[in-house]
Amino acid sequence: MKKIKIFSILLFLLSTAAFAGFRVYEGMAADRTAPVITADSDTVQMSVADDEAKLLEGVTAEDSRDGDVTDTLVIQSLSPFIEGTRRTVSYAAVDGSGNVGYFSRTLEYTDYQAPVFAMSSPLRFPLGSTINICEGLTASSTLDGDLTNGIKYTLERTISSTAAGTYPVEFRVTDSAGSTSYLTTEIEVYDPSTEQIEVSLSTYLVYLRVNDPFDPAAYYAGADEEGALNIQANVNTAQAGCYFADYYLTNGTRTGKTRLIVVVSE
Repeated sequence: MKKIKIFSILLFLLSTAAFAGFRVYEGMAADRTAPVITADSDTVQMSVADDEAKLLEGVTAEDSRDGDVTDTLVIQSLSPFIEGTRRTVSYAAVDGSGNVGYFSRTLEYTDYQAPVFAMSSPLRFPLGSTINICEGLTASSTLDGDLTNGIKYTLERTISSTAAGTYPVEFRVTDSAGSTSYLTTEIEVYDPSTEQIEVSLSTYLVYLRVNDPFDPAAYYAGADEEGALNIQANVNTAQAGCYFADYYLTNGTRTGKTRLIVVVSE
């Protein structure tokens, strides 16, 4: 009986040692090496119109045990702009043991343009009307397309529909790369009893580069009655800034007015 007890104890100790040895071996044999990701260039250039697959061209992943694991490559993230039109693109790949390898390189757009605004109606509202600050205002980007729902604004003071005058406003919109465009202008509340003629333009916001030619008459689209047109423009195309061109139409004692916003940029 005593021998059986001693044998059982020895068997238990041998089993424990064998299990411990197996766990040590298993730990030594476990794959803890992540795949290595490489690329044929530290910088990838692409158009904003290119598909995301363009970012994976020339990138491969190799694992010490599983070999080529390029088919597991994913784009982990795209950073906001870090310099000019450059972003950091981060990649990840995984092997059969669940080890994840990481890699990053620079993405540079060849045709990126910052978001721009557009206006289909002037920022002018008659006294007593409901004022929709963003009425007729849209925004778009070469990178994201329509950004209108992302337009935000800041007013220097509350607009009153019962007080004629001008109210400074700053519009802003940001695209998915973190680039923000601003439009600093003003909203006008006017007395409709002094403006009986409706004056129309082909657009109410135009972008120009410094030293671009500017002909305000080219944007006049007509009015709901005949009259003498007088255009007063303070646009200086030699200097970047936001300017106005005001269009006045007179027919006897009847008048009308509208405004074109001109943004001159570098």
